Amino acid sequence: MKKKEEVYLAYINKKRRTAFMAAALAGTFVLLLGGCGKTQDSSKDGGSEDKAGSGGSEEYLLTVDGYGVTEDEFLLFLRDQKAATTNYYWVNYEMQPDGDFWNTEVDGQTPIEYAKEKALDAVVEAKEEFILADERGILEYQDYNGMMEDMEKENKERAEKEESGEAYYGLTEYTPFTYYQYMSGNVRSELEKNQEEITDPTEEELRQVYEENKESLTLGMVYNYTVRYADGTEETVSQNTRDIGKEDTTTEDLIDNYFSYMQPGETVTGYSYHGETADITLQSVEDMGYMSFEDAEYSLRAFYARTEISDLIAERVENAEIVFDQERWDALEMP
Repeated sequence: MKKKEEVYLAYINKKRRTAFMAAALAGTFVLLLGGCGKTQDSSKDGGSEDKAGSGGSEEYLLTVDGYGVTEDEFLLFLRDQKAATTNYYWVNYEMQPDGDFWNTEVDGQTPIEYAKEKALDAVVEAKEEFILADERGILEYQDYNGMMEDMEKENKERAEKEESGEAYYGLTEYTPFTYYQYMSGNVRSELEKNQEEITDPTEEELRQVYEENKESLTLGMVYNYTVRYADGTEETVSQNTRDIGKEDTTTEDLIDNYFSYMQPGETVTGYSYHGETADITLQSVEDMGYMSFEDAEYSLRAFYARTEISDLIAERVENAEIVFDQERWDALEMP
C-alpha cells in the first residue's frame, strides 16, 4: 500500500509485541488488525459506523479490537496502579518513589512502563467485558465520553435525592473511576447471569466444580462460648461463622484473632465485647461440614457459569488486538 502519511502505531498481545504502520489516506483511517483492515471512511456521505466511539479515531490513545480508549480513560487505570507499582519496586528493588523514580530502568524496564502494562491489562479486560455484553445484547456498548455523561446525570439525581431526603443506595457522588468500576462490576454480573442461562453443564462437570469450590460451600464453624461481664452477669453464645454480619467486627476479631488459637476451656480476659469489658471462655467448636451436592446444585451452576465467563474474558484478552499511538503512549507520565 502506498503511504501518503505514515502514522506509527503498535500492536501488542500477551506473547509478543510487534510495531506496524497504519496509513491515513484521503480521509480514511485504516487499522491493520489480525491481517484484516478495519476502515472508518469519513469521506463517505453520512460517515460510517465507528466502533471506537462517537468521535474520530484520532482522539483515542489506543483501540481494543477496534473500540476506542481515550487518554483520560486510560489514565484512570494508570493512576490506579500507582500504589501497587511503588510497592512492587520497593519490595523487589528497595526503590523509593522520589526523584526520577518513574523513569529509572531496572532489569530492562522502568516503573512507568511496568505501570502502563498493568493498566493496559486492566483496561483491555474491562473493554472486552463491555464488548461481549454488547455482542450478546445485554448492554449497548458505550464509549468513555458517553459513560461520563451518564455519570453526571446519576450524580445530579443523587444530589437531588440527598437534598430532598429521598432514599438511595451507594455513593453520594461518583468519580470517573468509581463510576467505571460500578459499570464494569454490573456488566460482569450480567454476563455471569446470561452465561448461567445459556450453559448446560453435565452432572460430572458440576461434581468437579463441587470438589473445587467446597470451601465456598461450607456450612460454617459453630463457636460456643461464655461471656462473663464485669458486673457478674454472664451469657452463653452459639455463633456460626456463616451468620456473622459484615458490621460485626467484634465477633469477627474474637474468632479470627483469639478462638482460632485457643482450645476449649481457655479464657480471654479483659476483652472489649461489644463495648463492655468481659472474660470470654471458649466452650466448644463444631465444624458443620459442607453442603451436599444436591443442596449446592443451584450454586454450582452459578460457579460454573462464572468460571466460563472468566475463561472467555481471559481468552479474549489474550487474543485482543490492541493498536495505539506510539508517540502519545511513550509520552504518558504517571498522573
